[in-house]
Amino acid sequence: MMKTDLRRKIERLHGPTLVLGASGFIGSNLLRMLLDVRNDVYGTASRLPAWRMEGISDVNVMESDLIVRSNLLQLLDRVRPLTVFDCVSYGAYSFEKETELIYRTNVNIAIRLLEELSRRNVRMYVHAGSSSEYGDHSSAPLETEYFSPNSHYSVSKGAIANAIFYMGKKLSLPCANLRLYSIYGPYEDASRLVPKIVIQGLKGKLTPFVNANISRDFVYVDDASEAFIDTAVNIKEPYYGESFNIGTGRCLTIAEVAEISRVTFNIKNEPQFTMTDRDWDIYTGRGFSKGLT
Repeated sequence: MMKTDLRRKIERLHGPTLVLGASGFIGSNLLRMLLDVRNDVYGTASRLPAWRMEGISDVNVMESDLIVRSNLLQLLDRVRPLTVFDCVSYGAYSFEKETELIYRTNVNIAIRLLEELSRRNVRMYVHAGSSSEYGDHSSAPLETEYFSPNSHYSVSKGAIANAIFYMGKKLSLPCANLRLYSIYGPYEDASRLVPKIVIQGLKGKLTPFVNANISRDFVYVDDASEAFIDTAVNIKEPYYGESFNIGTGRCLTIAEVAEISRVTFNIKNEPQFTMTDRDWDIYTGRGFSKGLT
């Protein structure tokens, strides 16, 4: 059952509310959370059917390829949203490697959207940023610290964080960027760590892990979704354009994750840390790395 205070916060949102990228992992969870309370909420998918949106009323689902500028304008004219949650993203998964599409999706769409919203009566725009904006600068950075990009995805997300800062500070657009750490939960892609742990654990097995000293800051998707709502409800003008880290503040090493998995599923075998490091598996002096979102 939804918490009373969360329900009240959702009721306080200025509607209609638009969730862009609602066919994705975080967007679909956010859309469902909002629809549990109110029905003036609409989510987009670049194409339908979308498995994460199954069971959601067709009234609340809109198919739109936002890379096409005219589609974006038509969508905004149709919904006339006062609150916009932007969860559109490409490049966070290891199989999303098309460089041009990373920039067209993560930069072009967001810039067009910000420019268009600045001409409309939008009350709040909240963007799903990423801890990957910090790149190699991964030792628990503060929001004010510098970027050290280590991938095209990192560059693209950092670019939009800067654009949001400009729009908020110089043009007074009510907007904010949330730098999400390692989000997990329902509707997550099966290739990700937590789903793989669960799938293999139910079979009495442990999935292979990357280096035991790599760490993540895991955040449950409902908590991340509530962070979007909290931002939209509470942010004041002096903070327009700011970025906020969304994490627990606790690093959990892969060794700890493996041990939790072994105990949870009562597996006697020792974990194997044999996976090849990915681009985002970064080491620091403390043996920590950020979780990619």
